[in-house]
Amino acid sequence: MKFIFTFLVAFTCIATSFSQATNTLSFENFETDFFSYNPEKKKTVTKDHFSFAAYVISETKKSINNDVSNYNVINYWNILTAFDMLKEDKSTLILAFQKLVELEGSCKYIVNYKNKISFYNTITAMYDHYYSQCKKRDTLVGTN
Repeated sequence: MKFIFTFLVAFTCIATSFSQATNTLSFENFETDFFSYNPEKKKTVTKDHFSFAAYVISETKKSINNDVSNYNVINYWNILTAFDMLKEDKSTLILAFQKLVELEGSCKYIVNYKNKISFYNTITAMYDHYYSQCKKRDTLVGTN
């Protein structure tokens, strides 16, 4: 009986750590880590939001086609939006946002969609920082 209990505890710990590690994303390996990311349905996420976010993630993976050089601003924006719908933690949203802002063209999204996105409420300070940087840059080049 003690053996069975020990086995169940060990199995639960291993299974839990494996499932958590499956969706671990890092800044350095975000692009390759994303290929193995699988959305998980949380109790606080509606069925419709989960289905749509899972669809966005699936289609984004298809468009990238397992090639890290295929990532573009739209991919990161879609990933960020899907992560928000899945209620991923703030650090995950920040990570995706950091990847987004590295690319040329990100300012158009940041400026044009500020009041139209829900993840703004989660990463307000960071979003506002990049928003002001984008507005300054637009003013400097005369495109504002």
